[in-house]
Amino acid sequence: MKRAHNVYKSQKLIRIMLEYDEAENTINQITIAGDFFLYPEEALETLEASLIGIRLDRETLKQEIDNCLKNSEVYGFDSTSLTEAILGCKT
Repeated sequence: MKRAHNVYKSQKLIRIMLEYDEAENTINQITIAGDFFLYPEEALETLEASLIGIRLDRETLKQEIDNCLKNSEVYGFDSTSLTEAILGCKT
């Protein structure tokens, strides 16, 4: 298991704390923070939970993020920028 973090500037700042299985290339734990807004508030917890076990693959991540945020209002990032922020933890 590997731990990583990334600070990514989109429309707003996104901070990612990530634990992932390097062999399986899957997310074990993730924390998403920053100066963005997400409504309803519990959408962030739901998003983080849904990403556990997901492969660190651009298309897979973006699709899961889109699915989780389809009934939410997001200000400060979109699914593409959040995907890039997460993948940035691996570099």
